[in-house]
Amino acid sequence: MARLTSHLTFTGSIGDLTAYTMRGTDGVILRSKSGPTKEEIKHSPAYNITRRNNSEFGGRSTATSGIMRGLYLQKPLADYRIAGTLNALLKPIQVLDTESEFGKRNVCLSKQPHLLAGFQLNNQAPFDTIVRTPVVYTLSREELRATIDIAELVPGINLVVPNDHPYYRFQAMLAIVPDVFSAGDNYKADPSYDRLFPEAVRTEWFPLESGSPDIHLALQLPTPPVNAAFSVMLSIGICMGKVGHGGKIEQVKKAGAAKIVAVV
Repeated sequence: MARLTSHLTFTGSIGDLTAYTMRGTDGVILRSKSGPTKEEIKHSPAYNITRRNNSEFGGRSTATSGIMRGLYLQKPLADYRIAGTLNALLKPIQVLDTESEFGKRNVCLSKQPHLLAGFQLNNQAPFDTIVRTPVVYTLSREELRATIDIAELVPGINLVVPNDHPYYRFQAMLAIVPDVFSAGDNYKADPSYDRLFPEAVRTEWFPLESGSPDIHLALQLPTPPVNAAFSVMLSIGICMGKVGHGGKIEQVKKAGAAKIVAVV
């Protein structure tokens, strides 16, 4: 991988070169086109291991999609491409499946859900560097219920915002994340999980200069899953706001931070 450093920048393909940008990375990434053809990877015996790896990568990608669905309000707060990092975190979970053959190992987050606890959606200013007081929580897989408590925040003491946006608020999400299983040529979860939507709650907007009082958030998922092949994920985010049209406070794009608090 190379980066363009001169004033000449472009994106797209020229000959054997491909140039593209990536969120969280400065400049333009430059790669050369090389390697086997799609047909060789699909049919050649020499790429049997590659096909198995690609299949399991697809399984982790499907599982990652389930996690991302449960973070849909938090994703705009991320400052890098979190999908790739989540995919990598799921690899040890997939390896735990010692009963399935290589290339068809399942991705059962429910076996090691704690591996995602504390996952930060930000590199430049993570949630814990902004809110410098513990986030106290409860999370019940059996009752599909969660609470979050954040103590009084005082600017410059336990609230350190890396910009000058005048308002902030919190948002929490509680979501079901299904396990993903090999299904022949692809991976999928039980389709009944498509009907189980995440729950979300938001606070009011607080003036940054004044801070905020003790905060209590409660979330309850209404519909129980049909089987035990799932995890329950709790996340928290802090959004930044500014005065918009008509004096209404609007959320600032690409500002704030979020994290996965816990998974059970």
